[in-house]
Amino acid sequence: MKKQVMKGLKWTTISSIILAVVAILRVSILTRFLSKDMFGIIAILTFIINFLELFNDMGISTAILHKQEMNKKEYSSLYWLNLIFSSALYALLLLLSPLIVKFYNLEILKELIPITGLIILFNGLGRQFKVVEQKNLNFKIVSFTEIFSAICSITLAIVLAYFNFGIYALVLSTVLQYFVSNFIYIFIGFAKKRLPTFYFNYTITKPFINVGMYQVGGQIANYFNRDLDILIIGKLFSTDILGGYSLAKQLVFRPFQFINPIVMKVAGPVLAKMQDNKDLLKHNYLKLLNSISTVNVTVYVGIIVFAHFVVGILYGNGYDNITILVRVLSVYMIFRAIGNPVGSLVVATGRTDLEFKWNLFTLFITPLSVYIGSFWGTIGICTSLTITQILLYVPSWWFLIKRLTTITLTEYIKASFRINFNFKI
Repeated sequence: MKKQVMKGLKWTTISSIILAVVAILRVSILTRFLSKDMFGIIAILTFIINFLELFNDMGISTAILHKQEMNKKEYSSLYWLNLIFSSALYALLLLLSPLIVKFYNLEILKELIPITGLIILFNGLGRQFKVVEQKNLNFKIVSFTEIFSAICSITLAIVLAYFNFGIYALVLSTVLQYFVSNFIYIFIGFAKKRLPTFYFNYTITKPFINVGMYQVGGQIANYFNRDLDILIIGKLFSTDILGGYSLAKQLVFRPFQFINPIVMKVAGPVLAKMQDNKDLLKHNYLKLLNSISTVNVTVYVGIIVFAHFVVGILYGNGYDNITILVRVLSVYMIFRAIGNPVGSLVVATGRTDLEFKWNLFTLFITPLSVYIGSFWGTIGICTSLTITQILLYVPSWWFLIKRLTTITLTEYIKASFRINFNFKI
């Protein structure tokens, strides 16, 4: 087990570093070619697609990771169920596109929504093959696939931007990334003879759906808690202002998206194998939390101090006004990063119902803070989000961590804020 964990960490580290560099280069280069309002439009499209993706998976990925033993009939039934649902979601998106265009008063969305929505179909085709590789701790395969698809994406984005394709450089390159990665996962499934059979039985999918739907419910609430600011700013302010805010948010989320997956992609399947040993689960979760917190706190304090320099290097001239947003959101991200590992604990214990209830609770609080903050513009929204995240720190421990393990508040605080670079597995 330890050897597999170390190999998983090695490959997810390599993958995360390369993907982070590619993502930073992509945005950094494209800000030299594209205007802020284009990034605002992309933020709206991303919000829509990512929201539908929550329903697309239906929490099945979590259920597959949680259940250690599965047969061919279960895999096949889940695959066809997910594919049918993906097709239905894409059709629904096309039907709703006129209302979305009217809501934001952006005619260009009429052209971009059907193209971007193809991501839903591609994920429906390939997601299960990826999840199976993760479940079997084959992170080398996953890493190579994600790296290759990201390189294809940035290459197309730069070429299209250079030849003045405008916002289509962002849209088409993103769609290509999902197409390439899912095609590779399907090919791997074919090579390993893991393709689904033409068998479907809805009854045997019910236990997976029961676990997964709580996860979906929790993720939907969590999604609005995290990204409702995009919806509100997109409606109340111009796409230019939304574009600047989106770039600031992308900058502060980038370390989070780089650091956390290194451990989290491995932690979920590994902790799931410890679900019957509560003491071992507690011990390893505290180590996981401390490792993630140490790195995140260090990185975000650095961003707060050098924000002006970082923004200038990554985005070039004309983006000085987002520096204050980056600093405030960095504090927000410290507390968000601390709460992130609980997702692996939920997967390990199968208590997706608790996560759902917690996210449902925060769904009533976070949107209110975003709305109140909007009266003071984007700075007000950032400040309000940060204060809310800090206030939820102790309640989240009491409702989630304490119930899933026997971790005390003192242990939780120490693991969260004690800087310790002596990482051990």
